[in-house]
Amino acid sequence: MASDGNDLNDAGCFPWMRRRSSSSTTAVTNSNKSSAKRSKQPIFSRKLSGDKGIIISRPTELNSPGAASTSKYSASLEPTSAGVEPPSTGTYAFEAGKQTIEVLQRFTNMLPVPCANEVLEVALLLMTTYEDVTVLEEQVKGLNNRIGSLMLVMVDGLTGKEATTISPDVVRDIEKLGGDLRATQKDLAKITSQSRWLLVFFKSANRATVDACLDRLNDALQSFNVSRAIRDGNMLFEIQTRLETVNEVTGKMAEKVDKMYSWLLDKDAHGAQSNLVLEEMPILVHLYGRDGVIGNIAKILTTKAQPRVGILGAGGMGKTSVAVAVMKNELVGKKYQPSHRFWVPCVGVTSPITFLQILSKSLRVNQDTGELLKDILYTLNSSQEPRLILLDNLETAMSVPETVTDGGRLSTEGIIDQLASVPHVSILVTIRSNTLPSDTISWDIVPLEGVAREDARTMFTNICPTAANHPSLDALLEVLGYMPYAVTLMAKQAVHSFAQLDTLLEEWKKSGTNSLSRDLKEKMNRSIELSVESKAISSDSDAQCLLAILGQLPSGTNLRHLKWWANRVEHVMSAIGTLNNTALIIQRREGASSPTFFVLPVVQSYLREQPLYNSSTTRRVVLEACCSFVLDHKSSPGDPNFKMHLEELDIEKTNIQAILHGVKAETLRELRLVEGICNVFDAMLAFAWYQFWTKRSSETLIRLLELVPCSNIGEESILRYISQAHACLGRVYLSFGRYS
Repeated sequence: MASDGNDLNDAGCFPWMRRRSSSSTTAVTNSNKSSAKRSKQPIFSRKLSGDKGIIISRPTELNSPGAASTSKYSASLEPTSAGVEPPSTGTYAFEAGKQTIEVLQRFTNMLPVPCANEVLEVALLLMTTYEDVTVLEEQVKGLNNRIGSLMLVMVDGLTGKEATTISPDVVRDIEKLGGDLRATQKDLAKITSQSRWLLVFFKSANRATVDACLDRLNDALQSFNVSRAIRDGNMLFEIQTRLETVNEVTGKMAEKVDKMYSWLLDKDAHGAQSNLVLEEMPILVHLYGRDGVIGNIAKILTTKAQPRVGILGAGGMGKTSVAVAVMKNELVGKKYQPSHRFWVPCVGVTSPITFLQILSKSLRVNQDTGELLKDILYTLNSSQEPRLILLDNLETAMSVPETVTDGGRLSTEGIIDQLASVPHVSILVTIRSNTLPSDTISWDIVPLEGVAREDARTMFTNICPTAANHPSLDALLEVLGYMPYAVTLMAKQAVHSFAQLDTLLEEWKKSGTNSLSRDLKEKMNRSIELSVESKAISSDSDAQCLLAILGQLPSGTNLRHLKWWANRVEHVMSAIGTLNNTALIIQRREGASSPTFFVLPVVQSYLREQPLYNSSTTRRVVLEACCSFVLDHKSSPGDPNFKMHLEELDIEKTNIQAILHGVKAETLRELRLVEGICNVFDAMLAFAWYQFWTKRSSETLIRLLELVPCSNIGEESILRYISQAHACLGRVYLSFGRYS
């Protein structure tokens, strides 16, 4: 094969692309290529034997002078360099069909790079959701071919590799490709939201939109430097065949999975077919400590009239796993036949229109009148047989704004209300929030928090058996908040790193998620970032400020005490609402007391590594609030408010201790003003006396005696604080029976 010296092994961001020589392909000179490009000769296609998704095209003749070709196909493999026009739709000798989609689907959630799995999901969604834009059929087909080609090359390059071997350049290019695909999804969603007559009327404008999508993907090809390889239909056929071989090796496993979820595939009603079976639920992993929750939800769904159940909680609590287990529960299976249980993944929702499209695909709606919602409701009402719909990760769908259609305003909440209006339809929801949509639906709320300690131990030791008798295991599980996902990742870290648990514990306390290996850190951070970096949080400065403050309080605080801690937050209740809606705060209420709000330990560890949430300003504000609270509740026996002050300090003692014991010499320098430094020392003395009257400890006083000499408050003040600290410390030692 002729070449200008550029080898795919040496160029581009995907070093795993390999040149494949073949006797069936050869180079065509630039002049011949131009001649072939101008040719208007007819083209015909033939199917490769036994293949459902590959079409190799060739012109009836290619007789330009000097063309040296031993191939019967018109594939051209000249190297692509800067400035060369990217391949057009017609240049591709490959058509992504059903078999291509089926092959790619087998690799969802199996790629070593998390962002690559997300890109593949979006690509598969694009290749199936918009296949019915008949007015732009050829353009959309070309777009699907382009996406299919890119995905085959990406999957082929990543399959079988460890995450640690993938270069940062490759990861960045995959992330950029993901952004291009999401932009394409939004563009196509706008087109499909038009009424049918508008689709025809604005056909040219819509063509231009799809052309822009194609241009974006052409740019992606150029950045990957694989366009010359993708132009070869034979090469793509080889890649697809190789991936099919990988599937055959794991055929028995796939067959078991197919049998496990065969009840999801409808045999009669809801019979529409699509290239991508969106309703295949995630594989059910073994769950620990959730049997009671699963049984309770199954009981509600099988005994209550018109059940609507919401599984609420932060990311990493196992909401989807619990929901899948409920869908597979024996009691649930007796009431809802296999063809009437539906899983609706909401992660790909970008508008109410795409929500309806995903619903229609997942419910396998046959009817197509052009009005998606009416078609869905018609299908659900086609019989009175009970249906069970699982809306998974609903927070994504709830975050999109309403849209205006020919029939009026359309919103996600309105769509859910319509589904809930069908009496024989039961709804199960998982949502990364502490609240549920709709004022008209009566929800049964099931909040998910960390598992019990023994269940967390079992979960950890099943992955890392050597940790069973380690003395630091319980402490490590506690700082992880018994969160199932965090416990699982930390157990894997223990196995991979061969580190002792006490080392892992200290590293976690010091660095949080940064103490994990790169791939585990990405998984953990991704789970948290979905909430912390959501639009609801990023657009609410009060919520960000309150989250930063609560992130500094290990035991959280109640609503009454927020007037001290959050005195600089302008709209506290609004901020609480935003944090509650994104499940970034957990709320607990004991009896008639004021509810306590706190941030999960894993999320706190993440926030400590983010400059926005752990700045010197934030730490100073929290320290000043802490000192103010302690001094406002300073008293001694005989004072009328002494008992009440002890009770209030008792509520915040864990927070106060963590903050005051965390004060360093650098902290005092940040305060600058002598008055601020003296407030810290006064608060430490007052808290030391509180400890003397309750649970005696010398730690605060020892810390105070270390800090006072380092301050710049003047010699007289230094001597006064030292003497007062020694007076209190003497009383403490006397009570301990220590005289030296």
